[in-house]
Amino acid sequence: MTTNAPPLTVRHGPGPALPRGSQRRTTLLQHNAGLWQGTFIRLDGQGHELDRFASHLEVQELITGTEDQDLPEIEAALTNGSTGAVRTMRFREPPSEMQISGDGHWSLGPSRIGPWTWVSELCVVLGDRRRRVVIELAAEGLSSLVYVIEGRPGRQDPVPPAPLRLPPPTTVWQASGLSLLRWQPEADVLIDIPLQRQPDQPQLVALQWQPAWASHGARIERRHDRYGLLESINCRAPEPQP
Repeated sequence: MTTNAPPLTVRHGPGPALPRGSQRRTTLLQHNAGLWQGTFIRLDGQGHELDRFASHLEVQELITGTEDQDLPEIEAALTNGSTGAVRTMRFREPPSEMQISGDGHWSLGPSRIGPWTWVSELCVVLGDRRRRVVIELAAEGLSSLVYVIEGRPGRQDPVPPAPLRLPPPTTVWQASGLSLLRWQPEADVLIDIPLQRQPDQPQLVALQWQPAWASHGARIERRHDRYGLLESINCRAPEPQP
């Protein structure tokens, strides 16, 4: 079979900025494009490890045709190192429910929440290394966590020995009166989730990473107001470690 379609090429890594596309897209690619290798650790609602697998994630632009084409798609392809299964996500512009900070940290999740189960993913990136978490919250509280340790090839951090069992969470309060449960999967990483899911109360999930080798750390928060609507992104300096 023959075709006149232009050849498909792939642009790896951040590369030169494209002449089109939003600043959100440019920032996401600048800090997150390329190859990431790591480990996914799935935990239950008590913070006890269920399973883990090695991962291979490639974020790249798919280029077809000439400069007059539409904005190239971004593809994120995650390979499960245990099964070989590949999960792929493609988009031209980051979805509206994806929040991206100026430093390339990002989060995904619903634009509106209610009493039902909801899932949020948060990621912080410091140079060649990242930390991610996928948080599933049910009406009665935490349902599960997936904790991800990633790095560029040859730059991966050691992973906690299996099976990982998180220490019992501590309770922290914010100035707004919001109460949070704080989990600590590594000595320099904090995960905050709501202490309670109550009607007419704001909700917050957060991921903080402050490694000793970095001159500064990172914290990203994803907030929903008392009506369940997603608020604007809140990225700020990490809180002091306990």
